[in-house]
Amino acid sequence: MTREEKRKIRLQIINLLDRCEGCRHKTKLGASITECKTCPIGQKLVEASSNFKNIPKQIERMWIPWTTDEEQFVIKNYGKVSCEEMATKLGRTITSVQSKIKKLRKKGLIPR
Repeated sequence: MTREEKRKIRLQIINLLDRCEGCRHKTKLGASITECKTCPIGQKLVEASSNFKNIPKQIERMWIPWTTDEEQFVIKNYGKVSCEEMATKLGRTITSVQSKIKKLRKKGLIPR
């Protein structure tokens, strides 16, 4: 899915949420909003948001904490292998690897 396709879906969801304001089916639970799946607008919301369920594995991994083995891999290969190669081997994004390198530098585990 391209960036533009994702953008269009997000805009569609925002427009549907705007139409739901004041709907009798809408309930608030703390900070989240739950839409009724039997309401026609709610059904469209469920359908539109289902397009985001097939997220590539690399994006899914952004939310998984780093393991000790992954950190050791970065420490061992820093300066020998590019961030892009490390990201590919670890199934992480390049940004995630770069961020981990900065954190490991702050801890003194990777030289500056």
